[in-house]
Amino acid sequence: MSERATIRNLAERILQAKHLYYKGTPVLSDTEYDKLETKLQKLDPAHPVLQMVGSGSEGKDAQGDSKIAHATPMLSLRKTYALDELFSWVDDKALVGTPKLDGNSLSLVYEQGVLVQAKTRGDGRRGEDVFDKISYVTSIPNKLKKKQTVEVRGELICSMGQFVKLQAHMQSIGLEVPTNPRNTVAGILGRKTHGDLAVYFDFFAFDAIGGKSGGADLAIADELQKMDWLASSDFTVPDYQKLGSRKSIEDFLATVKVQLEEGEWAMDGAVFTYNDTSMHSELGETSHHPRYKMVFKWQGESATTKVEAIDWRTSRAGILTPVAIVQPVELSGATISNVTLHNYAFAKNTDVSPGDTIEIVRSGEVIPKYLDTVAKGKGRFSGPQKCSACGSGLEMRDEVRIYCANKQSCPAQIIGGILHWVVQTEIEDLSEKRLEQMLEIGLVKSPADLYKLTADDLLQLPQTKEKLATKLVSNIKASGAGIELVSFLSGLGVPGGGKTSWQKIAGSFGSLERILELSVEEVAALDGFAEKSSETLVEGLKARRPWIDALLAVGVVPASVMITDTKAEGPLLGKTLVVTGTLSVPRKDIEKSIASAGGKAGKAVSKNTFALVCNDPQSTSSKAKKARELGIEIWSESDLREHIK
Repeated sequence: MSERATIRNLAERILQAKHLYYKGTPVLSDTEYDKLETKLQKLDPAHPVLQMVGSGSEGKDAQGDSKIAHATPMLSLRKTYALDELFSWVDDKALVGTPKLDGNSLSLVYEQGVLVQAKTRGDGRRGEDVFDKISYVTSIPNKLKKKQTVEVRGELICSMGQFVKLQAHMQSIGLEVPTNPRNTVAGILGRKTHGDLAVYFDFFAFDAIGGKSGGADLAIADELQKMDWLASSDFTVPDYQKLGSRKSIEDFLATVKVQLEEGEWAMDGAVFTYNDTSMHSELGETSHHPRYKMVFKWQGESATTKVEAIDWRTSRAGILTPVAIVQPVELSGATISNVTLHNYAFAKNTDVSPGDTIEIVRSGEVIPKYLDTVAKGKGRFSGPQKCSACGSGLEMRDEVRIYCANKQSCPAQIIGGILHWVVQTEIEDLSEKRLEQMLEIGLVKSPADLYKLTADDLLQLPQTKEKLATKLVSNIKASGAGIELVSFLSGLGVPGGGKTSWQKIAGSFGSLERILELSVEEVAALDGFAEKSSETLVEGLKARRPWIDALLAVGVVPASVMITDTKAEGPLLGKTLVVTGTLSVPRKDIEKSIASAGGKAGKAVSKNTFALVCNDPQSTSSKAKKARELGIEIWSESDLREHIK
């Protein structure tokens, strides 16, 4: 085939893939699509297809529905798979980083604070009107707190938990059950009926455009403040962080990589934006992407393979996770034979069974994942009958997961919990296999037992000589000497208690003794903690109390830390205040003034909140309503200044 014919063929395949992707019926994985674009880029960098945004279709759609023009084009983003290219683009500039959620881009237009328009990205210039459907999305506010005219952009996405409920709902009303959350969002947005199914979706905001000034009339000084404004305006926003050094960017990418592997939301990379918004207008955009943003993705591959069996594996939390045992296939330089099916409800609803041919993907060297069923075999879904690790009975505690009922002596839960402690406290040379051997001969049943071990104990293990035994005992003791409070808490494996969460809690309360006394309301009052997750964390901490007491008894005592959220004195000492809405100065400055007066800045209004600070004491926002219901004072900025004086 000549080069010209190759270019034409690539362009046609890309156009077809774009069209089907935005209809919600993709024929290529993201990785396969990116490969086509890369090939065309090398052969014809200026090809018009590479400059297209969205579906590339204009005017009316197949059903004749009119489309709505975007006041400012909704462009695609420049992407890279190479760290060197990313850092060359960064060039020592301050950035704001967010995970790249893999959903459908939406534009929401507010006039005088009232939502009047909702549209998809479409071809970047014109999008489809989906106002009737997004009215069911509870995370999209119908009114802003101030009468502002602004366009808010973000991603509409379906979480794995909501997707399972959506599948069950669609099955109950006789609709074809989808197998992929990303495709489902696009499919339902394009439907003529059943728009109410959008109630299972969530909207994450990542941009705000105010009038011709591009946000200046919103009093937004930089990208970080823009994200703060969105969060304070009752929009859900993806995790965002200001970044500067190369190490901070690498650490952020490592965090996103973990979320990509374990998170509830579909992600396919990280977005970086220059924090200085004056550079946005200075650099401008190409016809395809803004020059002040870049996406980093991990190179991934997809492939098809046949399912040989379904294996149910018990995690340290007692959850039985379905794993498809597949015919070995090469992906990203590794031979893949196991593919996660997420959870019981997902496996049941997708009906993945032995004999099925499935498409799988592996990105960023993380666990391979199921994408879709290519061809159905004769098998049908069959759930587990007992725990694969201990043979005990099972129980459903929610609509999504199935659990081993044996919480006390299930070896998978015991080994998983101890191994988590080993990883978090960085005990070297202690592998999962050695822990299993220790459990078999009764040497360990909890992390505290590790600190009772002697070299003679470890000599009982297969292929363990005196030198290794002595080294292991030394490594274990070193991990407990002067252990940091955050490492101690992270090692407990409390549900919902990642390192970031424990850092906030430790910085707010300082000592293990104080943290063990925490109430749900105190945790929920901290920035970034919802009431439900706070309840899970507090209950999980109580359940781990036997481990904690045992660790303290063998001398593993975490050092207290300096409290960063409060001062030892001040007129607001010990009081939690919640700041909401757009104020005369950045929200973070208000929160600093609260901290300087001895108080703490919380996020959620609860019975432990001392006062709510907002721009209008007569506000009818959800936080203001809750404050009035609980009898909590609502202060203006001037009220706060008077109390601080």
